[in-house]
Amino acid sequence: MSLRTILRKELLWSRHRALALLFVLVLLPAAFAGASVFFQSTLPKDAPVAVVVEDDAVSGAEYDVVAASFRLFSKPVRYDSEARALRDLERETVYAVVSVPPDLGDPAVDRVNMTVTIDGDMTPYREPSGALVSVVSATMNRQLDTRVVVDREVRGEERKLASYLLPSFLQILVFTFAFAYLPYNLASEEAVLDRLRVETSLDAVVAGKLLFFTGLLAVPLLVFHGLGLGLGYGVNLLAPGAILAYGLTFLACGAIATAVTFASGFGTTGRLLNVLVLFAFLGFSGLVYPAGFFSPLRRGVVRLMPTHYAMVVVRGTTLRDLPPAEFGTWLGGVALFALAALVPLKLAMIAYERGT
Repeated sequence: MSLRTILRKELLWSRHRALALLFVLVLLPAAFAGASVFFQSTLPKDAPVAVVVEDDAVSGAEYDVVAASFRLFSKPVRYDSEARALRDLERETVYAVVSVPPDLGDPAVDRVNMTVTIDGDMTPYREPSGALVSVVSATMNRQLDTRVVVDREVRGEERKLASYLLPSFLQILVFTFAFAYLPYNLASEEAVLDRLRVETSLDAVVAGKLLFFTGLLAVPLLVFHGLGLGLGYGVNLLAPGAILAYGLTFLACGAIATAVTFASGFGTTGRLLNVLVLFAFLGFSGLVYPAGFFSPLRRGVVRLMPTHYAMVVVRGTTLRDLPPAEFGTWLGGVALFALAALVPLKLAMIAYERGT
């Protein structure tokens, strides 16, 4: 067979698989290239920080000086209650709590101490917060006659990066299991679906598969937890809130992946589209860096993702031992997301049944 004949055969093959090639050669590169717009900075220059006055003696001018100093490398947000600010610190809504002391503008006072509190579990923010404190201290001392000493206080345990990343790696596995392995398993059983539909309903078959694979997550969960204990990470991956967040995340993503598989007729196009959706969830769920590290555009997208809040729940319950009730609203939102994902799944299954 000549080279010309081989090339003609490959051309004919590509014509029959034009849609799959469109995904691989056009849509996937376009998605990766387009994602570059979300990476507008390398350091958290506008991460939100809570600013709380210590008492009513703090004047508006003193507060403005502190806020302006922090505005250089962060986004100050005024809080009336230190307790609420610390609660939002645990929930990754803010990444530091600044306590503004009185007498900052009093020339009769030689020295004033100001405290910046960070969460020790938020490992990626520890080093940037040290630089932030140094810059703020220098800026305020240039603007005020009173000497201001800015102290950084670490709340909770100072974890290593490996401990911080362990729950994130498990979430990545959950996404991959839902968008890669589950569609593969469904495609491998396409031939027996008709027989199963005679014996039972397609709804029951799909529900059973989703529930079974959700249960299978117990295996990697136990493996991760055991390795974490063996390595001395002190991360409780068996926290009830984390188990619930992981399970709901898989149900939602598994329903989406199954819907795509049915809608594509179990074809290659569906598997490629699931990979594209997988990359979207991996990139915009705040798995490694918290949302405050991103540019305003990407942060806005991340804050719209239910899986971002699932990840915050996981970190809060595994790293900080917070009870699930602290995240009741967010867990409810992830549960609604899982229920909403069943709608396109049902529609795709109806279309599949009508077409077969």
